[in-house]
Amino acid sequence: LVDQVIDQLRHTIASGEWPVGRRIPNETVLVESLGVGRNTVRGAVRALAHAGLLDVRQGDGTYVRATSEVSGALRRLCGAELREV
Repeated sequence: LVDQVIDQLRHTIASGEWPVGRRIPNETVLVESLGVGRNTVRGAVRALAHAGLLDVRQGDGTYVRATSEVSGALRRLCGAELREV
């Protein structure tokens, strides 16, 4: 079920419905709109954050960081290189 939610959220991001920099709906809204439990939403958001598509900011919300895993990986790589300089 988590994989299905990941696919749905990934599609929403890739389609541009949630552009880079936008705050995504909160957990309660996602639970209601997707018809799944909190743990399923949390697992999907965690996986997409790990893949570099989402940025979870404690106390502020979750934001779209990239539209694909490739662009997310490039952003992380470039950020790491900048920190080393």
